[in-house]
Amino acid sequence: MSLKYMVVPATNFKMDVETGLFTAYANTKNFIDHVKDRAVDGCYLNSISKHKVAKTMPKMFWSHNPYELPVGAWKSMDEDAKGLLMSGKLSKTTMGKDIEILADDGALDSFSIGYQTIKEKWNQLKGCNDLIDIHVKEVSWVNFACNEESLLQEMKSALRNGELPTKREFEKLLRGSMQLSKSQAQNIVARYDDSPIETKSDDIFDLMALLPQ
Repeated sequence: MSLKYMVVPATNFKMDVETGLFTAYANTKNFIDHVKDRAVDGCYLNSISKHKVAKTMPKMFWSHNPYELPVGAWKSMDEDAKGLLMSGKLSKTTMGKDIEILADDGALDSFSIGYQTIKEKWNQLKGCNDLIDIHVKEVSWVNFACNEESLLQEMKSALRNGELPTKREFEKLLRGSMQLSKSQAQNIVARYDDSPIETKSDDIFDLMALLPQ
């Protein structure tokens, strides 16, 4: 089951400068994102219960990067009428301190959850996919994900035309729209199959889960 992402503005962000503890909504309900997914009432509850039973919490990353050290730790997660309310603490590492300063300055203003879809249903009335039950694996600090949206639209356009980009074209998109390094782009492209769309129509979307936001 592949990991999906949903980005929202950092809503109700509050930080205690003495303790470093902060609270914020990691995700909000009834928001339709650019791939037409919408979190609905109760969608986080099973994930919260699973983490409590396992005595775990989602990881706190920068831009969904599991290959680098976490930037802090989440301490609690609850669902209320607005969304997924979380509290956490940034570590006193270089990256943690940088994020704290940038958040305090208002330069960082978005979170993104990495989640697995357990149950979903298409909402014909609203024209979106309602996320009924999701498991939250990690919650990342991210920049505004305009580049990801641009890349996604380019990929969707290619799919609509019945063709997938070649590996060379895909690497160019990653290094251009996403501004990835050459090694990052090549690592993703190495897993990409550019065979005819009728045999590999979903692969491009599975690869989206590997993209930093």
